[in-house]
Amino acid sequence: MKTIGQTIREIRIMKGMKQKDFSEFTQAAIANIESSRKNITLNKLLSILKDFKMTLREFDYIRNDYALSPTENLFFDFTNVKNSIDREQGDELLEKISSHLVKYPTDFIAYCLYVVEDVILKITAQNSYEVDSPEAFQIWSELYGRVAWTYQEVYIMSKLFFVFPVELGTSVIKRIEREMANYVEFLKDIHFDATFYTNVGKYYVHKHQFNLGKKYLNLALPLCKKFNRVIIENDAYAYLAIIDYLEGNKDAEIEVLECIDCLRAIRKPELADDLESDWNTFFKQKVLN
Repeated sequence: MKTIGQTIREIRIMKGMKQKDFSEFTQAAIANIESSRKNITLNKLLSILKDFKMTLREFDYIRNDYALSPTENLFFDFTNVKNSIDREQGDELLEKISSHLVKYPTDFIAYCLYVVEDVILKITAQNSYEVDSPEAFQIWSELYGRVAWTYQEVYIMSKLFFVFPVELGTSVIKRIEREMANYVEFLKDIHFDATFYTNVGKYYVHKHQFNLGKKYLNLALPLCKKFNRVIIENDAYAYLAIIDYLEGNKDAEIEVLECIDCLRAIRKPELADDLESDWNTFFKQKVLN
């Protein structure tokens, strides 16, 4: 990884700027920073990035020779692997994270990703959300007392809350909501809130907390429509129909099956199988009066 000064010099030359072209620095000051003869504070770096019209994230990417850091690369892989339904991909990712932790044993984010992936694979193997994960409770204990969370920590807890009993799970969900508010605009293309609200709604359906399930699923729907998140929207409608069914309306099964067929129609058979498995395993025979 290059020094901050070397990276500033590289970008300055790339943009055709001279050392005298910075709004808050003299030519001599920039020369000292670029040669690492003088340290730079974060505020001063942000001023330089403003002149570059560049984000800190891109600056760090260039500094790392146009590559993500090892942790960021793992996090990117994790968010893009359909690990909840693909056992082979999940096992490969678990092995990759394990190898990373051998090299970087104190990497907290990588450890958290390992725990999340382990929990997801246990759920898949056992076909049950009632899995034992003391590590998940340890992560919550670590994050609970912090004043604020990073985006990665918010994302991690959004994948762990469903292993907790409903009372604790509700506390975790409320904390995620509070922390998530700071990051809704951070990566707009992910639409993290739509996915999170849908997952919370599904969690409460499994816990037979139907009013809360409806609340969160109905929060998700307008976001899904706004951002054209068709698959997540389909999930939300399926679980609203499941609530209707569990409350005694047997005709709601038709809409659940239509949601399953919809996934097959858009060539997502693995997602259709996943939803159908949930329906048959957890709900079909459990009409509540």
